[in-house]
Amino acid sequence: IVNDAHNQHLIAWNNSGTSFFIYNATRFSQDILPIHFKHSNYSSFVRQLNMYGFHKINKSPRGQRGSNEYEVWEFSHKNFQRDNPSLLEDIKRKTMDSELLRRENGDVHASLATMQQYQADLLRQFKTLEENYSNLLQNMEEMKKTQAQQQATIRKLLDYATQTSSSKYEDIIFLWSSLMCLLKSRQTKICQK
Repeated sequence: IVNDAHNQHLIAWNNSGTSFFIYNATRFSQDILPIHFKHSNYSSFVRQLNMYGFHKINKSPRGQRGSNEYEVWEFSHKNFQRDNPSLLEDIKRKTMDSELLRRENGDVHASLATMQQYQADLLRQFKTLEENYSNLLQNMEEMKKTQAQQQATIRKLLDYATQTSSSKYEDIIFLWSSLMCLLKSRQTKICQK
């Protein structure tokens, strides 16, 4: 593209042949890019240049840049030189920086370690809940047994009270109050567990 004499009004080498100029990005996008690429997007073209290690040499000060039609773009690459095609094979697409890969790998390991710690905490909480549930079921079984024993004792006392020939009202009251004290003392013991 750069060596084609028909394109010299849009793209050309600098005097030393170490960089090239694009004189009108709008026309370059319309006339040159569609012939050599699948698109006519100048920004994508510049991105591709960057991916292969080309650098933009900015000659115009930041505040004085004009429209793409009048702005001159200059790009260079140490292995892209006029009349030196043997260097072209050394132009390769940039690979991800090993330091960046190492950092990203470290971030993944840190995230994984955090998730593993969170999972371990959840498992501990689950086991604690399981133990509490098991203890609760065991206490409920003990309370059922105690309640059954208390009901059996009440039946025996009532049977005894009704079967005795003594009709003394005081004896029945005494038995009843003794039974209530017994029940209260057992409930207090269960509640204290």
